[in-house]
Amino acid sequence: MTTSRDRILTTHVGSLPRNGALSSLLISCEEGVAIDKAHLDLKMDRAVRHVVEEQVKAGIDIGNDGEQQRVGFQTYVPQRMSGFAGESKRRRGRDYEEYPELVEDLMRHFAPHRNAASYFPAQKSIFGKRSAGA
Repeated sequence: MTTSRDRILTTHVGSLPRNGALSSLLISCEEGVAIDKAHLDLKMDRAVRHVVEEQVKAGIDIGNDGEQQRVGFQTYVPQRMSGFAGESKRRRGRDYEEYPELVEDLMRHFAPHRNAASYFPAQKSIFGKRSAGA
């Protein structure tokens, strides 16, 4: 374990931004599309290396992989444990209301892969007719 008597060490938790190519590969893989495993492994290794290098440059003492190898924790858990299913009824987050361009960006990224309304079940109306058959 890394320790210091001179200062408080810094770290972070959670996802760091990943590149679009890796994001698309991970989403496709999650959706059951056949992916070249060697190609995916190479892209994941490069992404992890990149985020670790960025953490070193930023002065992070205890780095991590930045969740580069997962679409997100909300999809990672059900892939590994039973009992996590169903549809969320929670209210849409304020960031989607305050930054509608975020919704459009998410639509561009996720809509080709999956029913976009499934990411925002409590707010299906924001996706209009595009979500019904996507």
